[in-house]
Amino acid sequence: MADSVDNLNDAKQALRDAEGALEYALENEKRSIAQQQLRITELAHEVRTPLNAVLGYAQILSEQLMGPLGTPEYVDYARTIQHAANHLLQVCDGMLNEFTPEQQSNSITSEEVDVSQIISSVVDLFARMAKERGVTLTASADDDFPKLRTDPTRLNQVLINLVSNAIKFTPKGGSVNVAARVDKTKGAMILVIQDNGSGMSEAEMLERLKPFVKSEEPAPHGDTGTGLGLTIVQRLIGELQGQMCMASTKGEGTIISIELPLDGIRPDNPTKDQIIHVREVKPSDFVEFIPARSIKG
Repeated sequence: MADSVDNLNDAKQALRDAEGALEYALENEKRSIAQQQLRITELAHEVRTPLNAVLGYAQILSEQLMGPLGTPEYVDYARTIQHAANHLLQVCDGMLNEFTPEQQSNSITSEEVDVSQIISSVVDLFARMAKERGVTLTASADDDFPKLRTDPTRLNQVLINLVSNAIKFTPKGGSVNVAARVDKTKGAMILVIQDNGSGMSEAEMLERLKPFVKSEEPAPHGDTGTGLGLTIVQRLIGELQGQMCMASTKGEGTIISIELPLDGIRPDNPTKDQIIHVREVKPSDFVEFIPARSIKG
């Protein structure tokens, strides 16, 4: 009987010790998360100041307030710098809203967006990079393409990450096309980023959706990344209440299609978590998306 009581007391003590260890681990985890959030907000805060300076000087150049620049291309470059800096500023503001306690709110906005204009700006941003690498970068849209109610900053982030990835993994002589379509049956807008680069197997696509996982094969232009691009895109599309399909085959290229609701982000619809479809395709599938109107290229 005494042994049973001792065993019970030992078990209770072990349970108390385990609870104490768990509480200690949870407190450490909370402190670690708080420190990480503080570093993120500090970074966003520090980046904002020079970004505002970049924006100011880019505006002076693009509007030629101090006199003509002499070459028209310089004005276009200044506008591209202005667009890129403004996008980064909005991303920083979003981080501050998300992690600063006194400013915390739902940072997802829904406003009427000209998607063709966003696509055109992203193509402008990467036009020089594509040209230097011998990659043809074009964009097109359906003739009846409407405006969309969505979060422009997040949509911009999605396109920047996907177009950048497509150019990085498309060799010289290849092509990247951004296409915008309307599927009236689904009540959705379809964005397609298509390249004829190195392509991926189904297993590789699934791996690349995980954070910090990089391609084992060297990129054709020698790029090295963090392995976060597709992870970020995956999260953003969920926040935009959309879906994404990755279709690819080794040596042929990749098609990434994004489906977003035409009626925009709705408060009564929850954020979708990792709505991603992955499949290997045949080379013939790479002519599937051909909208009518050229935007760029």
